Amino acid sequence: MARERKKTWEEKVTLVRASFNRSADTPLFAHDFYQHLFFLSPKIKKYFENTDFEHQEKALMAGLKYILDFLDNSNTNARAQVLRLSQSHAKENMNIYPHDYYYWIDALVMTVKKHDTQWYNDLAFYWREVVFYPVSFMISQYFLPANSKS
Repeated sequence: MARERKKTWEEKVTLVRASFNRSADTPLFAHDFYQHLFFLSPKIKKYFENTDFEHQEKALMAGLKYILDFLDNSNTNARAQVLRLSQSHAKENMNIYPHDYYYWIDALVMTVKKHDTQWYNDLAFYWREVVFYPVSFMISQYFLPANSKS
């Protein structure tokens, strides 16, 4: 079912947060996210060769909450955590290539679509637009030396 896409930023953020809240507590959300991510880009799996996935899935869910709390610029802890994430994923650390975030966003949309019981197609547009804001911030930090990031 298609819905009108002429929404304000605040309306889109509200819809995405509600969608996340409906889907994030499902037992296989994080597991399905990584299955989608590795399907979309099998080479990304190399980043996770020695990963404790029980811990990683919890970290993913915490990171998603920070990313969604980053959106309205009022949560200073979320902003600090997204900066920390961007630094840990940057070239000097985990070296997560900026183009890999494309697959990350698509895997997220695929996963939410699978788990949100009230999903409708326009949510995919809202998710991509809303999540692109904090992800683009993370990408912008990729090449900065660790001591100059802000």
